[in-house]
Amino acid sequence: MLLSLRLLRRIAKELPRYGKLTYCLYRDPRVPQRNKIALAAAIALILNPVVDVPLRLPVFGEMDAVALTVLAIRMFVERAPKDVVAEHQERIALGTSIFDQDLRESRAGLQSRLQSLRERGRLALTRRQAYR
Repeated sequence: MLLSLRLLRRIAKELPRYGKLTYCLYRDPRVPQRNKIALAAAIALILNPVVDVPLRLPVFGEMDAVALTVLAIRMFVERAPKDVVAEHQERIALGTSIFDQDLRESRAGLQSRLQSLRERGRLALTRRQAYR
C-alpha cells in the first residue's frame, strides 16, 4: 500500500513535466513522424470506449487508462532523439519551451479578445474589475 502511494505521488509530480516535454517533442520537427503517429494511435486506442478493461473493478477500471497513457508517453519520450529531449528538458526548466511560449501567446490572445469584447460592450466587467 505504501509503495502504491509513493508511486502515485511520483506520477502526480512528474506528470506536468512529462506533459510539457511530450507537447514540445510532438511539435518538434526533429522527432520522427512515425513516433508521433504511434503516440497518437496509442492515445486514441486507450481512450476508445470499445477497448475496456473490466470496469466492474472500481478505481482499477479507470486506472488502466491512466497507466497505459503514461506508458505510451514514456515510450514516446524514450524513442525521441536524446539530444532533442535534453534540449527540451533544459528549455522547460528555464521556462522558454515551446509549451511556455504557446501558453503565453494563448493568454495574450485571450486577453486581447476579452478586451475587444469589453470595448464593444459585449462583455460585462466583474465587480472587482469595475472598481479598478
